[in-house]
Amino acid sequence: MRDNQISDLIQLAVKNENFIDYKLDIHGKSGPGDGYMGKITFVTVTGKTKTQETKTLNLAIKSSTENQIFRNQVPIKLLFEQEIYIYDKVIPTFKKFQQEMGFRSPVLESLPTCYTTQRGENEVLVLENLKNRGFDLWDRTVPMDMGHIKTLLKAYAEWHAFSLALRWKNPENCQELVKNYVNMWSYHIHQVEIEPVFFQYHEEVRKFWEKDEKDIASLKFSKDTINYILHKLIAEDPEYHVISHCDGWTNNFMFRLEQKSQKPVEASIIDWQLSGLSSPVLDLSYFIYTCVDTQEHADVKELLKIYYASLSSSLYQLKCDPSEVLSFNTLVQQWKKFSCYGLLFGTFILRFSLCESGDAPDFVEGIPKGKNLLKILISTFRIEKCIISALEIICYIM
Repeated sequence: MRDNQISDLIQLAVKNENFIDYKLDIHGKSGPGDGYMGKITFVTVTGKTKTQETKTLNLAIKSSTENQIFRNQVPIKLLFEQEIYIYDKVIPTFKKFQQEMGFRSPVLESLPTCYTTQRGENEVLVLENLKNRGFDLWDRTVPMDMGHIKTLLKAYAEWHAFSLALRWKNPENCQELVKNYVNMWSYHIHQVEIEPVFFQYHEEVRKFWEKDEKDIASLKFSKDTINYILHKLIAEDPEYHVISHCDGWTNNFMFRLEQKSQKPVEASIIDWQLSGLSSPVLDLSYFIYTCVDTQEHADVKELLKIYYASLSSSLYQLKCDPSEVLSFNTLVQQWKKFSCYGLLFGTFILRFSLCESGDAPDFVEGIPKGKNLLKILISTFRIEKCIISALEIICYIM
């Protein structure tokens, strides 16, 4: 993104911030492996307000690629519009709903402020830079510790509670909110035709694990099964659907630590381009099988209990009975049905999560050099250590 484009965006972003004069400091961009669908530019705005106070805004400008070859292969426009819809419509709806219910949810407070968005051929979101609020990423090459796992499960529970409660209390508003919602992961996979990549990655994982026939039986998915999981499973059981994140790998969460103890006290869920409508278990299984060492935390039911305790609390505060909206027994049954989604995505996403930054693919740069996205994915990360590390994380299912 060029400096003059940034300047124009900032002018829109700060129009309601009472600046009479300000200056910009462009001081960084996202690196390889930090995001695969767009670039982030970090900007600090400093100036004087109408009351002569000094004011500073720390911003993260998330922009789509203008490369037409890449845009022709990947539904960039729809991906960015999905995230724009989350910030422009979904979050304000949830905030209004919580105000009506007399509730203030930490998960909504932890989300970055969105100052402005832009649609068109160069989609953009101008967001608050959460690092200046003390949030930071977890190292994506290392499984999360229990403190971070609990904090994130609670954040997901609070987020999911809004969809469940809104449908229960005001089904017409809920239907209006999601009437044109697209499950972007399924759509993206279909458009790019990367089902063969999922099957190939899955088969490579199985080959490394053939020594343990009992465990490998749990990973035996046919091509038809993989297509069913990717395209049809997500739409089932609509009575329990939530607006799901659907992209729960490590780089899409930020955590704020308590200064003295250095323990996580708050989690922010970021990057909503692939969000959809699904069972909450799609988010839970995706997160557990890509971020949690299930050798160390083998009892998945205990993780579900942590999630459900927070979900129940949020539903109560939104004036709903958790046992009627989504009981714990129903959640367990949902896990048994839908957790294969996270297991399948784990064999795919961990290739990206566990690689070193220098080994991360640059899809935008690769495609103009004559490479097809499918070929880039198939040829990327045939790295034994990544597969073995993935297997060490995805070794138990409930």
